[in-house]
Amino acid sequence: MDENNKIEQLEHKVEKLTEQVLRLQKQMLTITGEKDANLIWKRNATDEFMIKLVYPGIFNYINNPTAGFPKNRKKIAQELKPGQYMFLYVTSPEKKIIGLTKVVSEMNVTEGRWPYSVDLEWVINPKPGVKFSDVGLDIRPRPGDTLYALSEEKAQELIDTLNKQIDLDQSTLDYLAGKYKE
Repeated sequence: MDENNKIEQLEHKVEKLTEQVLRLQKQMLTITGEKDANLIWKRNATDEFMIKLVYPGIFNYINNPTAGFPKNRKKIAQELKPGQYMFLYVTSPEKKIIGLTKVVSEMNVTEGRWPYSVDLEWVINPKPGVKFSDVGLDIRPRPGDTLYALSEEKAQELIDTLNKQIDLDQSTLDYLAGKYKE
C-alpha cells in the first residue's frame, strides 16, 4: 500500500472518530444537564419551545388544556412562565405531537397525581399528528420523562409540519375522548 492510500485511510478514520466523539459529547451533555447550543432537544428541561408528554386522556380536556407535573418535577413546573410554548405529544398508543400550545399561567398547585400544573391555550389546534421520526427527532421517552426543551429551528420545523395538516374535526375529537375516557 502506498503512502497516499495510507493517508487517505487515516483521514477517513479520523473523520469517523470525530463524528463519534461529537455524538458522545452531545449524549453526555444531555445526561449531565449542561447547555449546548448545538443540541436539538434536552430531557426534562425548559426553554422557549418544549414538547410536553401527555396521556391520551388529554382528548377529554381538549377545550381546556393544562400541563400537569408529578411531585418530583416541581422544579420544572416552577420554571415555566407565560409566553413559553409547548407542543403536546400524546403517549402510547397515539405516539404523536398533536398541536402547539402557549403557557398562559404560572404554576398552579392542586391535589392528586399531578399536583403542579400550568394552564395552556391552543396556538395550533389539534391535528392528526406528527411522529418524532417524521421530523428527525431521535427521542425515545423513558420513565420519568415529562418535558423536552427544543431548539428554535426544530420547533419551526414542527410548526411548519403541523400547519400542513388539517385540524381534527369535532366528531374525531369526540371519538378520541370516548376512546380514552378516564
